[in-house]
Amino acid sequence: MTTGGPPVHPATIRLLRARDLDGALAANDAVGWRERRILFEFYGARDDTTLFVAEVGGEIAGTGGATVFGGTPATGWVHGIVVRPEHQRTGLGVRLTETALEWLRARSAATVLLLATDAGRPVYERLGFTAGERYGSFTWPTTGPAPDATTGPMRASHLGAVLALDREATGEDRSGFITSLATSGWVATRGGEIAGFHLACPWGGGPTIARDAASGLALLRLAASVAQRPSRGPGLPEANTAAVRYLASLGVTPERYVTRMWLGAPPKWRPAMIFGVFNFGVA
Repeated sequence: MTTGGPPVHPATIRLLRARDLDGALAANDAVGWRERRILFEFYGARDDTTLFVAEVGGEIAGTGGATVFGGTPATGWVHGIVVRPEHQRTGLGVRLTETALEWLRARSAATVLLLATDAGRPVYERLGFTAGERYGSFTWPTTGPAPDATTGPMRASHLGAVLALDREATGEDRSGFITSLATSGWVATRGGEIAGFHLACPWGGGPTIARDAASGLALLRLAASVAQRPSRGPGLPEANTAAVRYLASLGVTPERYVTRMWLGAPPKWRPAMIFGVFNFGVA
């Protein structure tokens, strides 16, 4: 006896190859994550990141990635977990995430973090992730009075202070990434000291860290003017009430939310210092 419907093919999870890129981008396009070629090329060239795909019947059905931040202890991030609509609810999202976790654990990541959409959150909870704070995804603020802080391009002499500020805010050692993007960086100074910084990621958005609200808000305004891809605005933790209220006063409210989740002990962080998340292109 025969049954109707398309043939069932087993899924293979493997590293992304150069010839997979168009299929990987098509899978991301299928879920509304567009214009991601620059992001794939950036992460594909790094030693601290892996990209992989789910292949079904010769087609790229999903993608995923993982990044490890060095330090003691090391932390890892799972990102870019995508499954084409026709392959969703088949367990591919879980398998892609488990592949990322295996890669990170092999590199001694004591804690693994991710930013989950509402659709993805139940998958991660079943894998043991704890749900924490929410981030709102905003458009860039382009109106309103400029906050009181001095901003300018990041210089090599600023790097030490920038790395220390980032570690204070996030509890993680992100020096490899910050150094690689420093030529797109800006800093805020107050009283001659580095009070904050912004990195303009080539795929849009980028981390914005500041010790005080005035510096962070000044960097948000600056980031809007230098954004390489203005369609992707800042991601702000809800706990940064100064930034959220400032944007609300300009009529800018969250377009959507993601949730910060973790396995292991979460790093000590200071969300009030985070004015833009390092979004890996997904937040």
